[in-house]
Amino acid sequence: MSPTPTVLTAQVLVVGAGSAGVAAAVAAAESGADTLLVEATGHVGGTLAWQLLEHSAGFHDAAGNQVTGGVGQRIVALLQRYGGSPGHIPDDVGYTATRTPVNHAELAMAEAVLLHESGARLMLNTAVTAVSTEGSAVTEVRVETAGVGGSVIRPALVVDCSGDAVVFALAGAAMQTDRPGRTQPVSLLLKLGGVDFGPLLDYARAHPEDFRAGSRIGAAGDDHVNLWGLGALLAAGHADGRLSWRRTELHLAGWPTRGEALLNVTRTVSGYTVLARQVLETVDWFRRYVPGGTNAYLAAVADRVGVRESRRILGRRTLTQDDVLGARRDDTAVGLAAFPIDVHDADAPGLSHTDGLPAAYDIPFGTLVAQDLTNLLAGGRCISTTHEANGSARITATCFTTGEAAGTAAALAALGGFDAHAVDVGKLQAALRARGVIGARGR
Repeated sequence: MSPTPTVLTAQVLVVGAGSAGVAAAVAAAESGADTLLVEATGHVGGTLAWQLLEHSAGFHDAAGNQVTGGVGQRIVALLQRYGGSPGHIPDDVGYTATRTPVNHAELAMAEAVLLHESGARLMLNTAVTAVSTEGSAVTEVRVETAGVGGSVIRPALVVDCSGDAVVFALAGAAMQTDRPGRTQPVSLLLKLGGVDFGPLLDYARAHPEDFRAGSRIGAAGDDHVNLWGLGALLAAGHADGRLSWRRTELHLAGWPTRGEALLNVTRTVSGYTVLARQVLETVDWFRRYVPGGTNAYLAAVADRVGVRESRRILGRRTLTQDDVLGARRDDTAVGLAAFPIDVHDADAPGLSHTDGLPAAYDIPFGTLVAQDLTNLLAGGRCISTTHEANGSARITATCFTTGEAAGTAAALAALGGFDAHAVDVGKLQAALRARGVIGARGR
């Protein structure tokens, strides 16, 4: 006979403790709602922290105007205070105006500190296994906690920040249907130690054709450098059989004073075991081909495969490619975003989209709200977008924004005794502005 599961309640349940989920839980708790955050792994921080992303991006538009504030900016400021980030610095490759390097472990700890201060409850190693609905509302979310067992959570509002829209899928909610036959490839980022940046940066200065046009090449004494290129050396490694896959470029984020470099270069439409081989091949290639790489060693590997695209919800509004490229304004805006449309081609060694944006675009509230379930919202990568628009909206700074908006809306609804479809957008925008969110315009 199965043991009776523990029954838990929460005014706001947030699923997923990545950038969006942390922002959602902090916002909901600080707004006065009893908030529970569940995370399937043993850490907070999500993709940005544990997939070892080179840096957070998307905090500024092409002109250098800040578009992400609120919880996202508070986390950066906290990291700066503890020495885990230099803050927003110019992007050496010119893809965006700025980038925000982070120490990944310190990022996760800073987010945990902010969660504690907010009063949000946290359950780690807890996976969602089933969702029950009644009429047009989610009534129960079943979870399983490693070493503890099953629980039933009965929330007033749910915010799905799982990245893969897990709650939406288990609830049978409407989803986008425009996924291409082959979604963007996945990657496994790696960190190298023992890199001598002097010869590497000398090579970059001597071979500008092997790097993104307009790149600024830093110096070996810099705290941070950013390179996009090395295509000729990658091609040579592939030609002699040392690299089993083709890439036209890689992204290297370096900490020269530490001799560390993060490489974003592996990719596949298969899975982890293929990526593991690519990681080892990359280390071998780096030692043999890259100046300054002779003594490099594998210092760390992401603890999860980096997924760029998976399920996306069908919300009350859908953000489109035209919205993004046209910097469209919307009177229900709950924030701004400005990262280029960045889409990796599943069947080619490069990107299918690197479309820069002339200005920031609005994120309509309806992109966060389930079309057919009244107490279910989303934040992060799985919000309601088309395939192309997702190439911009999936970036971490924007995930902070959409998570904070969804968490604040959920708290307003839970405390007011109504559902997400009945949220007064003007009041939500005012609450977000008070929280420091940029671009939440009033009607």
